[in-house]
Amino acid sequence: MFPETNSFFCFGCHQGGDVFRFLQAVENLDFPGVLRLLQERWKLPPPPGQAATDRDRQVAALVQALEQAHRFYRQALWTETAAEARAYLVDRGVPESAWEAYGLGYAPPDGQALYDHFRQTHVPSWVIAQCGLFIERDGRWSDLLRHRIVFPIHDPAGRVVALAGRALEEGVPKYLNSSETPIFRKSYTLFGLGWAASAIRQRRAVILVEGYFDALLMALHGWPHTVALMGTALTADHVRWIQRHADHVWIGFDADESGQKAAWEALHELVGGGFAPSFLRWTGGKDPAEVLQRVGPMALEQALAEAMDSWDFALFYLMTRRAGVSPDEWARLRRDDARWERAAAALVQDRRALSALFELLARVPHQSSRYYAALQIARRLGLEPPAQLYTDFLRWLRRTRSGPSGTEWPAPSTAVPDTTSLPSYEKWILRALVERPDLFERLMARVGEAILDAARSRRLLRFLYDAWYAGRTVDWHLLMEVFSEPPESLWVHDLLRTEISWDERVFGEAVELLHIAYFRRLQAELTRQREDLSPDLARQVYELTRELTDLEHGYGFHRLGPASG
Repeated sequence: MFPETNSFFCFGCHQGGDVFRFLQAVENLDFPGVLRLLQERWKLPPPPGQAATDRDRQVAALVQALEQAHRFYRQALWTETAAEARAYLVDRGVPESAWEAYGLGYAPPDGQALYDHFRQTHVPSWVIAQCGLFIERDGRWSDLLRHRIVFPIHDPAGRVVALAGRALEEGVPKYLNSSETPIFRKSYTLFGLGWAASAIRQRRAVILVEGYFDALLMALHGWPHTVALMGTALTADHVRWIQRHADHVWIGFDADESGQKAAWEALHELVGGGFAPSFLRWTGGKDPAEVLQRVGPMALEQALAEAMDSWDFALFYLMTRRAGVSPDEWARLRRDDARWERAAAALVQDRRALSALFELLARVPHQSSRYYAALQIARRLGLEPPAQLYTDFLRWLRRTRSGPSGTEWPAPSTAVPDTTSLPSYEKWILRALVERPDLFERLMARVGEAILDAARSRRLLRFLYDAWYAGRTVDWHLLMEVFSEPPESLWVHDLLRTEISWDERVFGEAVELLHIAYFRRLQAELTRQREDLSPDLARQVYELTRELTDLEHGYGFHRLGPASG
């Protein structure tokens, strides 16, 4: 961030620009979307001379209708008809002081109260049809929510975009959300963002639960960074929002079968998003709301302190399904080594269990992270040598040739590898980085992480970079285990056989030559698109060509060979 120029630059992905481009990247919006976000968040009028679009007017009308309905239901909570609702809230542990703070309301039982209110206040018919709060039968509209506690559902900008109701009578769905609309989609939305969004950003952490009362009660007892799913599985869109605002995720789903299955599915999405979530196990109740009511806040603190990490949860989940372990046996397994060893042995012998484990492992984004995860799993399963599990995983990956989400994995190459194609300057860089990983800072000083893809040995460099970035140590033995197939295996053995004494000047030349290779690739890509380039970009191509020529004349190739490829 550069406050003096109101700009930013990311040395990893090479995106940069002003505050608008920053919001486009962080919020995953186009430029008009950023303008709408700022306009809505700060209640700004449209720019002078710019008329609102039809969609702007539609969104504004729907948001206004939802906020009006929310106010109506909040006022209804204090009427005589809502006595049962107020008593229910108190019984669930929600004090009166929280009703207004968290925007709780009540939907009257007659089924026409909100509709009549909208008609009296001249809400347009098309808004009634599209706002998701009414159902039509035989040409007549009636309220969707009846005799229910009402919760507001906010988007990340803090707008009320939907309402949800908790039933106060038997024989009807316990929870009911307003229908999906142009401003509300369950797969994009998390319940509780109205109060939790700022807490999540401040703590860089989020707790995910299943129930609305779970999220509300946890917020009331000191965990305001808690949100709930909207009756759907955790989606990639949810994960993308979490990636932008949190570094760690806690999963506190219900302890029953469906809750644990949902947690297993959420683990896949989160691992694929680069997270290593922790899992909360409830004692004294099946969900956090029950635990708080029966045991108290201390039980939640204990659950957080004793949370399972991702791989413990994965192994335990599979043990409960494939190795005869009871779902409430985790505490015993932690104390009983013999019982754990028997369950682990059963898991290792189960092909379906190993396949499920490998599918999860394949979701881990980076190769070095997958390797270290495989070592953790192998050690917990008591496998020797631990690295063998990673070898088995690679065989499984090549055999299936398809990732868990349909991603095609490259087939093993049948061509004879060109062992002479690794430029000598790359050998210098690789050798130096294994011995001194801190040199990555110098390697990427000019163009950042993109420099890795300019090298022919990009897979080796990427592995070393991921390990350095994560603070992990890499030695030659590890490299030989991970890169067991050509051409990388041949390069690693060649580097081991080559004695290279450290030379500061030669390393500097090697880095500069890799930069030249990067600039060449960039120049070639821009040249291929020359016909479609704007005048500004065409000028950049010309300047890049001149810079590349100056670099080549300045450093030459006499010492380390040409930057081919």
